[in-house]
Amino acid sequence: MNLDIGKAFTFVTEDPKWLTKILIGGGLILAGIVTLVGWLFTFPVVGGYMIMTTRNVINGNPQPLPEWDDFGNKWIEGFKGWVVALVYSLPAILISLVFSLPNIVLSSSGNDGAAAAGGVLSLLGSCINFIVSLAVAVVLPAAMGRFAVTSDIGSALQFGAVIATVRQNIGIFVIIALINSFLVPLLAGIGIIACFIGAAFTAFYAYLMIYHLYGQAHRATQGATPGYGQQYGQARPF
Repeated sequence: MNLDIGKAFTFVTEDPKWLTKILIGGGLILAGIVTLVGWLFTFPVVGGYMIMTTRNVINGNPQPLPEWDDFGNKWIEGFKGWVVALVYSLPAILISLVFSLPNIVLSSSGNDGAAAAGGVLSLLGSCINFIVSLAVAVVLPAAMGRFAVTSDIGSALQFGAVIATVRQNIGIFVIIALINSFLVPLLAGIGIIACFIGAAFTAFYAYLMIYHLYGQAHRATQGATPGYGQQYGQARPF
């Protein structure tokens, strides 16, 4: 396996200013949660920070945590990354709408048979949506890796190339999807148990790990930009 999962867990604390960077990132998430419109600024900035972390990993930077500066550029990067994620999530969103709207109509009809049919329809939609969401979780890291390299939405939306990369390296992307599905909720839960406010900081730390793995996956499957360090794995062509 070409992923160094242990490195994804430890790289944050290898940065001399890691604690300050975590406090700023978690603080931005918290500010976005507690304010009505603040998230419009803070969430894209945090997203841009994650993408720049992925880019630094791909470039082989031995300390991939970016500095907290140039907030405007981070906002733009984060917003474009959000667009990429939204496009890949559209199938799951559409499936939810297709199955949930008829369920609402049938359940509110006052007819027991119609309500039961609506429940079955909702259950079917949930099952299909679960499968589609898993597929998105497997494919999205490859797309985000391409975006991190180019800062170009179009590059991330080259579906044929993205799917080919995933198909040729399915094990890597399944592992990332599984870690993403369990790690982020787990660390956020630990933050909630310790203190509700802490969830913002533990979630930020968890996402840094995930985006480090995104960078590793791109290096392992597409190669690295020369300049720092060594590759995590052998590159494979599209």
